[in-house]
Amino acid sequence: MNKKFLSAILFGALMVSSTGTFVSCKDYDDDIDEINKELTDLKSKLSDLESKVNAGGAYVTKIESVDGGFKVSVSDGTSYNLTVASAAAGSKVVIDDKTGEISIDDKATGWFATTGEGEEAVDMTPYVKDGYWYLYDKTAKEFVKSEYKAAGNAYAVVANGICTLNIPDADGKMQTIQLPTTSAAITGVQFIDVTSGDVETDPAYALNYGVATKDNAKWDGPKGAITKDQLLVGTIEPLTLQVYPSSADLSNADIKLVGSDGTVAPVKVTATPFEGVITKAASANGLWNLNIRPDETVTDKTIADAFKAETDNYAYALQINGNILTGYASEVTPTDQASSATATSLQADDVKYNTEELSSAKVPFGETVTLEFDGTKAYDAYLTPKSASELELAGVTIDGKTMSFTSTEKAAGKTVEFTVNFVNFKGETGTAFDITVNFEGATVDPEAPVAAVKYTATDGVKPIIIDLGTTFTSLSAQTATALAAVTPTWNVISIDGKAVTADQSTANGKFAFAMTQVKYYSDLNADGTPKTEVTDIDNADNLKKVKYAVFANTDYQTTAAPGAYVLNMTFVDGENELKKVVAPVTISVPTFTDLFTKVTSVWNADKTVLNALLVGSTSADVAKQYVMTNAFKSVENSGADWDNLTLTPKQMSISGTPTKVATYTVSGSILAMADALLDDNGAVRGNVTVDGTYLVKGKASLKVEVPAFAVNFMSPFNDAVLNFYKGGKVADLNVAIASDGKGTIAKVAGDAGKEAGLQLVASSEKVAVSNAMELFGVKNTNINTDDKFTFVVKGEGVPAGAKAKLSADGIALEGMTYAPNYSATLEMTVEALNGIKTTITLPMTINKP
Repeated sequence: MNKKFLSAILFGALMVSSTGTFVSCKDYDDDIDEINKELTDLKSKLSDLESKVNAGGAYVTKIESVDGGFKVSVSDGTSYNLTVASAAAGSKVVIDDKTGEISIDDKATGWFATTGEGEEAVDMTPYVKDGYWYLYDKTAKEFVKSEYKAAGNAYAVVANGICTLNIPDADGKMQTIQLPTTSAAITGVQFIDVTSGDVETDPAYALNYGVATKDNAKWDGPKGAITKDQLLVGTIEPLTLQVYPSSADLSNADIKLVGSDGTVAPVKVTATPFEGVITKAASANGLWNLNIRPDETVTDKTIADAFKAETDNYAYALQINGNILTGYASEVTPTDQASSATATSLQADDVKYNTEELSSAKVPFGETVTLEFDGTKAYDAYLTPKSASELELAGVTIDGKTMSFTSTEKAAGKTVEFTVNFVNFKGETGTAFDITVNFEGATVDPEAPVAAVKYTATDGVKPIIIDLGTTFTSLSAQTATALAAVTPTWNVISIDGKAVTADQSTANGKFAFAMTQVKYYSDLNADGTPKTEVTDIDNADNLKKVKYAVFANTDYQTTAAPGAYVLNMTFVDGENELKKVVAPVTISVPTFTDLFTKVTSVWNADKTVLNALLVGSTSADVAKQYVMTNAFKSVENSGADWDNLTLTPKQMSISGTPTKVATYTVSGSILAMADALLDDNGAVRGNVTVDGTYLVKGKASLKVEVPAFAVNFMSPFNDAVLNFYKGGKVADLNVAIASDGKGTIAKVAGDAGKEAGLQLVASSEKVAVSNAMELFGVKNTNINTDDKFTFVVKGEGVPAGAKAKLSADGIALEGMTYAPNYSATLEMTVEALNGIKTTITLPMTINKP
């Protein structure tokens, strides 16, 4: 069955009080087979859109009609065409923000998307059915089928800052995707405890209040003069809310507390960006302070009952812009502090900065700072100077009659005193007291990253140079002075993306150099090496010269390892972190080809097999050895050290048993064959597979892998030949056999250019063939016993009992056939001292004398 369905288009509609658009295309109908590929593309684009919204805080900024569907623009500057080929462009539809009437291509239709106005408005969003749009007829008071044929059974509805995309998947099933259309569109919230960083599941709004017992016209604090019987609502500590996406703006949001029975709390809720300090256990992105205060309907006589049901406090949910975003788990608890038995007068310990007592806190300079006071002990409070001259000298100004003050850089490292004036919840002015405020010694910088460094650890140890840019050269004299008074420390804070949470010394030990092996320089040489060292950075002038931090030593740390490191250079004054430099350094090891190259002449064409030609020796052990410096040479200026290389010959399966067939000795770089590599016939069983490791500067963790290669162990007689000379030139071998079946193949003799006789040539060495010959340590131990060099003559005319053996004159033949001009082959087998047997042949012709 050839299924058909309508392709994806856009229909946008807004609730009353906003203006929106929808797009409708006419007479578009394609086979599903033709658009399956396009639907897959749509799915990918929608998935990308959802990811940007959920993880990145992006939102839809614009929706436009285009050929084949619609175009969605996103706040990060990207856009997506959600289209199907050959579909028509859509019509532009606008909904009047007051009447709700729909206009199509700038012409009024008489159709309406809403009924009523303001809070009485009812959403009458059009919908698709049977391929046509059904629109609300205000006169008929019902939805009717319009003349507008939908260009697809997919559509989007825009309402309350959310764009809901209804789009078919590849199987034709509808899927719904929700995307915010403004930064105010909130998809989720959670309350955060700023002290612990934990999520608060049931936050409580503590509402402290009292009733003034008498007039206090002289009180001129932030909340103004007080009259008898006035309801005094204390300064309420805000709740901290984290919103998703983090870009959501609550500054103008409509925020309410709503009970499960529809009760709306009699409060005014405002939101301000969170600017305090939060534990590192929680992200500070998207944090807002919610300030809750009773509204004008709450009086001194109703406050105690305003937030209560019959037996318990109301449980409220948080509603933002008309959407309930939390469970019904929050309570507002009014407490009459004027009559509370536990209420006491405000005192110095009750005044804090970012929840920390002033005796241990240090406040930043160069900005506005607000102190908090215990809201259970005072209705209102403000600061006055203990000494106006002291504040002036420190560059501090109190911001009117508030708990806030502003300072300049002059306040850095200073200590000043304020007087706190307050009234209690009865409206009575309390006894003023003094507090001491300590300013930080320097600007608290955010993490200041510097350029990332890539470093390769080699045997020729080079320094790690971190370019600090203008981190220190741009410091003010005052800040530089404060920093110079503190000794900076370096630490590894993460390795390969994993934060250091436990043993700091272990993490530091993995870096190439010790944290104490850092020096500071003002400039570099032309070749990039350190030039002018700044020897002391404990004074401002020197600190301001520093441009480079250099880690250097003649060797790496014992436990040094490659990895992606992040270093922190921190200046800490007590518990106060004054400055932090974040320096990413990636340490790697070289590749094996960076250290060694293969000597082409001893490898096969693709350099995967090493032809290890074993040298001759009078020692059988030495005869089995191949010196690997013949196979590799160190790369120039690499500093490669053969003593740091270990090669590992793999075992070979012999009769089903893994057997060691070769060894490697670091001292001398010797790869040697084992006896097991040869079979009973003296033949090499096969190539030996070798890999290994190279340890940079001998450090176990600075390991370079050696790519596997094969080794073909070869006898020094591997290329041996028998040459017969006549008149100084190589000639055919002709041997005269007497009637007794004997003959002699003479050994080579004669001056150069006049040689005559038989000669053995192997690995560029030459020897006359006789019972006295010796080559590469090989010789017959008894001239009457052929045990190392053996000869036979083969051929059709050669009798079975024929013999060939070395003699003083060359090779003596016996038992040969006495017949003229027949062909034969002289075959020599030699067993090298390493046990490898090699066979060499030479054609010959037998003649009568």
